[in-house]
Amino acid sequence: MEIPGYVVEAEAELYDATALAEDPAFWSYHLCGTVNGAHEFFGVPDEDFRRMRDRLTDPTRWPVLTISLSGGHAVFIVYENYELTPAVEYEYAVNYLLRPAARATTLPLSTTDMEGSYAGLRWPELAALATPAGVGGIQRSGARLLATLPILGDADLPLAAATDMVTEALRELGATAPAAQAAALLTDREFCGDESWAANADGVWTCEDKSSSRYRGDSPSPQRETDLVTISRALDPHRT
Repeated sequence: MEIPGYVVEAEAELYDATALAEDPAFWSYHLCGTVNGAHEFFGVPDEDFRRMRDRLTDPTRWPVLTISLSGGHAVFIVYENYELTPAVEYEYAVNYLLRPAARATTLPLSTTDMEGSYAGLRWPELAALATPAGVGGIQRSGARLLATLPILGDADLPLAAATDMVTEALRELGATAPAAQAAALLTDREFCGDESWAANADGVWTCEDKSSSRYRGDSPSPQRETDLVTISRALDPHRT
């Protein structure tokens, strides 16, 4: 598998991991850095959780999940894994990348890694991503929402509506106590969650947290401005 403009900086291959979205063990691992106890949300036996962990942290094969958007855009979620010395140790990062329809490259949305998670999406953008679109990749609404939930960071989160959506996503994917678990994922997060956002006169949204890939800064370059516009337009909840 190849991602336009994405360079694998290791002796590893990318592979389409869409099928993993049907495995409860995947969600147990994918969400475990978002809130304490998430590895137990789906009632997955410990051996199945360890099996999935080993698969997702394989330094020779990097899983890629794809979320197709309307307009030909796509979000790629790449599990990057680097073997350290001694070999029993490893370093990982889950990179969220946007591939705009009109560009032969990707733009960074956010990352979750061994240090934490960083805001990459507002709630309206995340909610819109849950709607199936495009061709291929993950199409189940619940899976699309939970796949991108770790990079949600929004101080203006509409808690009641968000809790309802996350509850339904968890229920769809087989969580054991979806309502309580949704509340935890939204209010007891380990990292990011209350970042502020601002839109300029053209409706381009940027994050006010300096650790975010969507932070504008005081004097962005023309290319940086273009990238921020591209990201905001592609993720626009009202896009068609």
